[in-house]
Amino acid sequence: MKNPLLKNPVLLNVVILIISGFISWFTLLMGIAHIIEGIKQNINGTSPDIPKEEAILGVIIVTLLCVIGIIFLLLTIAAILAIIKRNKS
Repeated sequence: MKNPLLKNPVLLNVVILIISGFISWFTLLMGIAHIIEGIKQNINGTSPDIPKEEAILGVIIVTLLCVIGIIFLLLTIAAILAIIKRNKS
């Protein structure tokens, strides 16, 4: 698949790189931190008294955070590759 960011100017790719890099970093940081904390609570057997519906909602939100982070990470990588290819030629 051809990189759609190759047609953009370098300045726009840099802006996309900065914005998507920050969004990726933040969402992956929060998502993975909550996943690790949930796993630690399950292993230790100490979980707060949260209703099942809210626990399921929390799992869905954390999963969405990780998916959004991965999508923006791929966008960041595509912007980096577009900048490198644009500067080579």
